[in-house]
Amino acid sequence: METYVEMIKSKSKTQHDLKIEQLPIGSINMWMVGYESIVNWQETIAHISNCGITSESNYEEIYMHLIGQDWDPKALDVLLQGKVAFIDSNSEQAFSFQGKLKTLDRAIDKAENESTPFSSAIVFMEPLSTNIGILRTSINSPCLEVEGFQFKGIGTKEASLVYLSECVDKDLLHNVRLALNKASESDLRNGQDLIRFFGNNRFHLVSPFHKTEIPGQAITSMMNGRVILLVDGEPTAYVLPLLFGDFIALDWDRQFPVIVMIVLRFLRFLSLLIALLAPGLYVALVSINPETLRIELALSIATSRVGIPLPTFLEMLLLLFISEIIIEATQRLPKSIAAANTLIGGIILGQAIVDAKLVSSLVLIVLSTSVTANFAFPTYLNTLVIRILRSVIVVFSGIFGIFGLFAAFIGICYYACNLQRFGIPFMNFLSPKKLGQ
Repeated sequence: METYVEMIKSKSKTQHDLKIEQLPIGSINMWMVGYESIVNWQETIAHISNCGITSESNYEEIYMHLIGQDWDPKALDVLLQGKVAFIDSNSEQAFSFQGKLKTLDRAIDKAENESTPFSSAIVFMEPLSTNIGILRTSINSPCLEVEGFQFKGIGTKEASLVYLSECVDKDLLHNVRLALNKASESDLRNGQDLIRFFGNNRFHLVSPFHKTEIPGQAITSMMNGRVILLVDGEPTAYVLPLLFGDFIALDWDRQFPVIVMIVLRFLRFLSLLIALLAPGLYVALVSINPETLRIELALSIATSRVGIPLPTFLEMLLLLFISEIIIEATQRLPKSIAAANTLIGGIILGQAIVDAKLVSSLVLIVLSTSVTANFAFPTYLNTLVIRILRSVIVVFSGIFGIFGLFAAFIGICYYACNLQRFGIPFMNFLSPKKLGQ
């Protein structure tokens, strides 16, 4: 018959933060069991030593001093409430008691890069074990499993693979686990290293993962069959794999009735099309295929371009280049300075460049609409791919007109539909339980 200690050790293989340690308590040696991501281990031990337990105390006396409750190793969900268990090393009996919970060393703050109304103020900005504890306390499920990995290159980096055993896609879990085990002797320094570990080409535009700093979003991804990778020292969770739905869908949308949720996601999808196609469509219609425009619209555009020395194609490229510089500068500056930079770059510079007759006001309107639509996506990181593809479409439109626009767009659609990560298509729409169904 399997003893209590053997049962716990077998569980700890897929519960990386489940700690078991033998301690001399009173007159006997006992096994102390608990989740170190939830419980402050050292403070709990100090609390035990201050409970009046003497060196002669037996099991029953320890049980009474700690106000224990009978415990069975199958009831791991009890430990998710911040309790710690003691197992008598000489017999199959155990009890649990309330441990000292782990607290943050700094004030709780809201997400910096994923701002959603009424979102949780707790984000992945803590040490690895604390981030795991945030997930455990957020979902409070015994099927949440954590596997530990180490990357031993020049320096050692800790990481944890987190998933829900009842929901995870088994093939996905196997492929990710295999890739991480193969990379155990390599350095993990950045996202490009992770892309290489997972066997993907680093020159692909679309990453095999997306990042989130909101625990609720990570939990929703796990409930839909995906896995989460937490890396020590990084304030985000890597969600594997990245799917098209991550560009338009948020867990927060489900706070509303279904109709409202559908409208919100349709608006994001429409924003994606506007961000991609609006600048290229304007360039194609004005510079290559003006015969497709109504005569009134063609005359209005021609009037706005009187005195403009640059062709439409170069106008759009110039403003695209300036807008990208402003966006990147704003991302790197402190918030107090970023607002001033946005005012100077977006309003003053835009008005001045139109008054100087370097670009037409219509080009500025089209580009502003595209840039605004670009930030309707759930996360800033998802906008980077769209911004690059938008420039590609503008180039094709400026050379080949409407045919170039459609050719570039169809090529992007083909690339997205042909993309697979860990055997899962990028265009897969999530089912409630598993990706493979």
